[in-house]
Amino acid sequence: MIMGFSINKIESARHAPLEELSRYRNINVNYDINLRNPAVIKSPMGDVLRVDYTIAINYLNPSIGFIRFEGFCDKSGGNLEQAKKDWDTGNADIQIQNEIANNMMSRIIPLALMLSQNLSLPPAVPIPAINFQRQQEGHPPADKFDQYHA
Repeated sequence: MIMGFSINKIESARHAPLEELSRYRNINVNYDINLRNPAVIKSPMGDVLRVDYTIAINYLNPSIGFIRFEGFCDKSGGNLEQAKKDWDTGNADIQIQNEIANNMMSRIIPLALMLSQNLSLPPAVPIPAINFQRQQEGHPPADKFDQYHA
């Protein structure tokens, strides 16, 4: 279970002038997630496995900007000493890595979306496309959840 999360540093930049952004059509958004330096530490809630992270969101083809987060994530539960030993020998538990990475992304993506909007960069994650369509006369809705009701 993730017990703690901290962002220590945020960096972001747009490399291309605002006037030139509209001519770039196929911008690749690349995510680089780096988990490192696992350590078992004592916290007020008991022992936790603290893992440092860096998440970089790069806008490529051409390189027009980036957003980077650094910090740490604390995980509790399980045999923390063994998890650290396995990690140090290059055999990190995939479930632990996935739990930490997914927790980080769920916390960082909203911030990345705000930063990308303020820098006039494409969204850091795909935004769903909404397509309202008129219902054809004489055809009842296929599902009671097809229409939005406030």
